[in-house]
Amino acid sequence: MADWIFTPQELTYYEYLAQETFFSFGDMMYIIVNNCLINISSYFEAIFFGFGPVYDMAINMGMSGVISRATEIACGDPFLFLKLTCLHGFFEDLSTILNSFAGFILFSFVVRFIKNLFSPSYNLADGRFLNSWKINKKHLYQSVAIFILGLAVMIFAGFLEEYISIPFGNLVAAIF
Repeated sequence: MADWIFTPQELTYYEYLAQETFFSFGDMMYIIVNNCLINISSYFEAIFFGFGPVYDMAINMGMSGVISRATEIACGDPFLFLKLTCLHGFFEDLSTILNSFAGFILFSFVVRFIKNLFSPSYNLADGRFLNSWKINKKHLYQSVAIFILGLAVMIFAGFLEEYISIPFGNLVAAIF
């Protein structure tokens, strides 16, 4: 697909960008905010049987393949894209996986809460809503805790992407 998508001028420009980092705080914040917004939407979409994380990972893998081929065409090194992205990409994927787990636990909370809300065996003195909340709140707390951990990992990945990945990838590319 990269052969059809990119023109030779775009590939030359991409080759330049692949070798250069600007060490910009603004660029880092843009990357972090964008990735965190994707993870937030993925988290809430995960309550629909994991739709968000599956879609996010498929798009991420597809775009990684296209850009990997573009890097190979531009630079002649088929592994340069991997060298430039594997350091922060590991943490981005870990964050997506953590957020998908958090979303599945959120889905579990919603299902259990509704089930216990309408179950006659849980209709005690406090009322259905409070009893259902007391029984299931640990699932919501676990979901939020894992989600916050996933966001922290994504913030770390954004820092790596802006300041460390490209110099590290260039060092590895120079050695190998």
